[in-house]
Amino acid sequence: MKKIEIFVGSDSAFEKIVPKSARNLSEMAAKLDDGNKKMDVFVNIPGQPEPKSKKKKKPRVQDFIIHADEYCSVQEHVIINFINFIFQMSITNMYIQNPPKNIREQIYRTFDKSIIHETQQPYLEVSKEMIQTFNSQYSERVIGQERAKKKLLQAIYPLVDGKQSKPVVILLYGDSGLGKTESAQYMAELMGGKLLRKQFSMYQNNESANYIFGGRYNEKSFAQDLLARETNVLLFDEFDKALSVFHSAFYQLFDEGIYEDHNYKVVVNKAIIVCTSNYKTIDEIKEHLGLPIYNRFDSIIKFADLPDMAKEKIAEREIERLKKDYDIEDRELFDKIKKGAVTQSNAREIKHLIKDTFSLVALKKICGETEI
Repeated sequence: MKKIEIFVGSDSAFEKIVPKSARNLSEMAAKLDDGNKKMDVFVNIPGQPEPKSKKKKKPRVQDFIIHADEYCSVQEHVIINFINFIFQMSITNMYIQNPPKNIREQIYRTFDKSIIHETQQPYLEVSKEMIQTFNSQYSERVIGQERAKKKLLQAIYPLVDGKQSKPVVILLYGDSGLGKTESAQYMAELMGGKLLRKQFSMYQNNESANYIFGGRYNEKSFAQDLLARETNVLLFDEFDKALSVFHSAFYQLFDEGIYEDHNYKVVVNKAIIVCTSNYKTIDEIKEHLGLPIYNRFDSIIKFADLPDMAKEKIAEREIERLKKDYDIEDRELFDKIKKGAVTQSNAREIKHLIKDTFSLVALKKICGETEI
């Protein structure tokens, strides 16, 4: 072995550093397993020379790549006895993405440290330019939440230019459809791209426990997804819906930026962690989430109900976005829709109202006024 490259980060970033032509873990595990099943049987006949067994030739592999999702696709013994597995091959260069603790320990115990090189994917940090852009353009993305915008800026400011290493943990609360998720998505865009979004309402059973706390190597885990994140913005949607027993898994992540389960350890520095909930008041949050997790939020921000002016603006924007697709240009209809928008509770309901109305108008054009 000449080189071992350990990479911690996303799939897209890993693909940029590995050779285009290489053998991967799944392929070689299947090939070696198949070869081990084909055993030569030798019979020693009295009076005849003892047959010589053929020495098995190791397959030569110039570049051996292990993608993060492959740990789930091979038998567990490949992970547990990783060194024995790779010694069945003659490997020149090995590239490993997000290895479990077990594999990492075996590598450092077996090979000279001079051939091992570790790379951590760099993530964009909160900068003054990002703050300025967020401040000037947020209201174009999320309408009617000026107070929430100011609170968000205050919350993330400690991360500007690396002033603070630990993550900023924010809880957004209020009715659905007011812009909580959209706020996190916009921050992710400014921080480099795709948001890591986890729907916590799904974590209600034993399978969820394995995902959160770590199970077998062939089971997906939250730590794996965290290692493979594209940006340093994390969204824990409907955080209030998860079983409270799972909250303890996030104490160290919220406090120190470290998440550790049975198989992986993840360091999440200078990140923005956004949790959302539909609670109405601070007292309700304290009562249902409990003080141990409540006290770990750096900022708790209310998303207020939309004023009528904001509802009309959302309606105007949605009408402009959809009218060409539906081939509708009816000012009287648009005015009626804007009046109807004021009676809706949130942006989601307003968008549904407009889409349903436009669909009905389009259907009448196709089928005739009396047929609908």
